[in-house]
Amino acid sequence: MQFLNKSIFFKISASLGLFFISSLVSGEIQWFIALLLIGSVGLLHGANDLNLINALRIFPKSSRRKHLALYLSAVALVLVVFSLNRPLALFFFIVISSFHFGQQHLSQTLGGNMFLRYVNYIAYGSIVFGLLFYTHAIESSTAIAEISGVFFTVEDFLNFLLISIAVWLVTYIIMNPKGYVILGVELMILSLFYFLFGQVNLALAFAIYFALWHAIPSLNDQFRILYNEEVKRSWLVYLKQSALFWVLSIIGLAVVFSQVFLQNKTPLPLLVYFLAAITFPHVLVMSRVENALKS
Repeated sequence: MQFLNKSIFFKISASLGLFFISSLVSGEIQWFIALLLIGSVGLLHGANDLNLINALRIFPKSSRRKHLALYLSAVALVLVVFSLNRPLALFFFIVISSFHFGQQHLSQTLGGNMFLRYVNYIAYGSIVFGLLFYTHAIESSTAIAEISGVFFTVEDFLNFLLISIAVWLVTYIIMNPKGYVILGVELMILSLFYFLFGQVNLALAFAIYFALWHAIPSLNDQFRILYNEEVKRSWLVYLKQSALFWVLSIIGLAVVFSQVFLQNKTPLPLLVYFLAAITFPHVLVMSRVENALKS
């Protein structure tokens, strides 16, 4: 509980600090800060998946080269799906990302029935997306329409948010009927998200959650698996082991955004394509991390 309190204090303080800085700068600078957060800890937290695969013995009889081939094949598959059916791919991305966000945030406080737990994870992540969409309805609707051809109104986003909150509350209370203190803390955190998201642009709102509330806690979980919780020394080792894939991811992000300037495209859809491609295989690996931490 002490670690949890320190962790929450750090994330709230950092989020408010970024909010204060963003209130003093233009929208272009907010985009730069968002890309900096995503390109640093955001991409870093998924750059060491091959070592996690080896540490968890997910494919015990396969070589590292085969692990790499499978991982890159999963990335390529997502890109193919996006090119064939964009509405389905966008739906798939939101569901998988919602599950991933909820799993990372709640896995240490929830146990019990796997189906209810997974529904709860998806519902929590959907609340995060719902808050992002609702607080930036025009920007979100434009980006979604450009990706999928489907247009959503602010009422649609509000309904999505309210349904997600209802599902999350019901499943949480069923699984943890005495956890009202933790539930109260989570509701206050979600209220903080609503305030923060509404004060910055959509890219920075997503980056604040993605980097501070998801990627950094995920790195700590990975350290527990890879380095037996030696967190201070783990950062240097992790950076060394993940440097190649981290640099490649940054190059990929740079290539994606070069199209924004060369072809005058809207940046948000391209950012979604890029994140979708690298999210799916990472989610599979991190699900095994959750199982290992619970065992």
